[in-house]
Amino acid sequence: MLPILRLKITNVYAKGDYTVTVHVGSEAVPLQLLLDTGSSTLALHSNNYNPYHDSDLTTTSLVQEVIYGIGGWAGAVAKTSVQLHGNINLNLSHNYFAVADAGNMPFAKADGILGLAYKKLNQATDISLYLQQQHPQLTSSLPWPFKYSGCLELSKIQSLLADYPKKDLTPWFSNITQQGLTADLFSFYCRRSSVHCNENGVLATQSDPLNQGWFILGGGPEQDDLYQAPFFDVKVLHDVYYNVLLTAVQVDEQPLISCSLGKGNDESNGFFDTGAAGILLPIDVYQKITDDISTFNPALVSVLSKIPAFNGVEQGISNQWVDTTQWPDLHFYFLGVNGESIKLTCPPCDYWQCNAPVYGLSSFKIIPQLKHFSSQHIIGLPLLCNYYTVFDRQSHNTGLIRCALACR
Repeated sequence: MLPILRLKITNVYAKGDYTVTVHVGSEAVPLQLLLDTGSSTLALHSNNYNPYHDSDLTTTSLVQEVIYGIGGWAGAVAKTSVQLHGNINLNLSHNYFAVADAGNMPFAKADGILGLAYKKLNQATDISLYLQQQHPQLTSSLPWPFKYSGCLELSKIQSLLADYPKKDLTPWFSNITQQGLTADLFSFYCRRSSVHCNENGVLATQSDPLNQGWFILGGGPEQDDLYQAPFFDVKVLHDVYYNVLLTAVQVDEQPLISCSLGKGNDESNGFFDTGAAGILLPIDVYQKITDDISTFNPALVSVLSKIPAFNGVEQGISNQWVDTTQWPDLHFYFLGVNGESIKLTCPPCDYWQCNAPVYGLSSFKIIPQLKHFSSQHIIGLPLLCNYYTVFDRQSHNTGLIRCALACR
């Protein structure tokens, strides 16, 4: 039987998103890396990890640039060793990663990002020709060879790289499974989608059990202390993101709100994203949800009017305005593995986060997408808080997402 690692995670470094401790390089530098099923790249802040002190490092002629819905970065690609220490230890001797020298990684105090999606999202650019044309010639992309490095210059970097050949790199988790170190699945357990801020200060917040969770590498159903059976299996349509089909949303027992299919021949219209601290919905779906909440309880209209417009930074309103017992459950209906409808529920205590982003405020975690976002339903932490979620990549060709009610 392949080993299963049970690793502690916390949301205090990445302002609500969850990080795991990963030891990188010959010096085994402990870094807090954001767990993200919405991307596939392993990338590190250059100010928290010094590649020039790493004797395990191998340079390449590759670079990567990633632009998220908010923020982005670019950097040289290299290879080094990675270690994980949980109930057992796991060592991976050679793994691609990027040193994020340019742009801005939007991950608060996290040291980088650990992408858990599929290979197609881990593309690099080979700049061998560019390096050869420099005077003197360069042999690798590290140190960063371009003059552009600022946050506002990512589009220039993107344009500069457009004409150079591309290469899909094996992501970190795929590399682990291909080497036979664990089975091709992992699981995620959390209690909050925002940091629960404690009135007694930073240390109390860091140790708060509500801000902790578990990342299970190579395992899932055997962790039966974390969930209540049965599992509900959501179909993964593509091995890119964890692409799913959200057919409808429902406020309490009101009529279903239909969700548009994807574009063209692609019926998937969303994905499960552990790196999203909210549930991001197309504006029309968001508006119908708030309308139905108002119908469910007209007294909530005044509270909805107080919610600040989303600007990429978490905001809140006074706790005294939010009594979650007066708010409805939200139900999300997904396409199941056998064509059936899978109903997952987000209770008010999960889409409202009390004592966030500071003590005394509450944050509303259902978010209308910004204009520059694609018209996707991004299923983030508020829904995952209610479930123990297994990302099973070894079943049904493209995988499935198994959800069982979390023990909380």
